[in-house]
Order: sequence, then structure tokens, then C-alpha cells
Amino acid sequence: MTEMSRFEKNFCTGRMYRAFARRLIVPWALDGFRLTGEALEVGSGSGAMAARLLNDFPELRIVATDYDRELVAVSAQSLEPFGKRASVQHADAAALPFPDDRFDIVLSFAMFHHVPDWQRAVAESVRVLRPGGMLVGYDLSRLRQLEAELRRLLVHEARTRRSLGCLLLRFQVT
Repeated sequence: MTEMSRFEKNFCTGRMYRAFARRLIVPWALDGFRLTGEALEVGSGSGAMAARLLNDFPELRIVATDYDRELVAVSAQSLEPFGKRASVQHADAAALPFPDDRFDIVLSFAMFHHVPDWQRAVAESVRVLRPGGMLVGYDLSRLRQLEAELRRLLVHEARTRRSLGCLLLRFQVT
């Protein structure tokens, strides 16, 4: 897996992005879906999305992961106020260190396009879902291939929606 460039890190850890993520991206990506139980966020970056979700859903617990150790540290600091409801760890999305059927929800916000073996990362996200769990998020490249991969996996239902002139793909997979 590749790490983000310095420019991408600065952008994703900046206050403007955090505000944009919390106010616009998270509500759009969830599309009314209510989060409860234990969630895994793959590619959590600065922790902005996880912080918003933990604020909005008091029954939610999140394990936030990222491949970049610098961003893991930033995310840990961002999520510290949530105590035991949030934990942060280093992980490769294409080789998640969790057992099968571990999480109620897996969240991926514009992360799959950063992973060279993105198909494996999608498969890993589905693998760690409990039966009846949901993979929720969006991405912004390889849209046709990602949409096809989501539908190819052994899942119950894959709902996708393209937005912003077909630049983004929102997905909810059960």
C-alpha cells in the first residue's frame, strides 16, 4: 500500500477539510443510514470522519485504521476525547489484521483508490463484516471497476450511486 503525499496529508489534516468532511461528506455518504455497534474505518486519515460519527451516534464504537503511521498518530489524537469508544491502529487495508465477521459496519471514505491492490482491500472489508453487516462509503476513481467488484463479491445487496457528474461513487453493501 502506498502512503499519501505530503500535500495530501496536509490537505486531509487541515481544518477546512475536517469541517467539509464533518458537515458535508459524512452525511452524504451515510445517506440516512444510522450507525450502531462496532465499526471499522479503513483509511481513517486524520480521524475527522470517525470523530463526526462518534459525535452523531453515541451507540457507536470505532476502530480507526490507516497505513500511514503519521496519520495514525494524528487520528489517535483526534479521537482521544472519545475514550474507549474509539481505538486507532496501523493496518494495511489489503491485509486487515482482524478475524472474519468481526464488525457490524466497515467504513471507507475515499480510500480504495489509494490502495494498489484495491480489489483485495474491498474483499478484506467484506470479509471482516458480520453477517448482515454493511460496508458504507464512497470513492472517486475506478468507479466502474469498483462498482463491478462490489457486485461481484458474495454480498446480499450492493447499492451504488454516482454523484458530482459521475466523479464520486457512494456505496452501501450488505
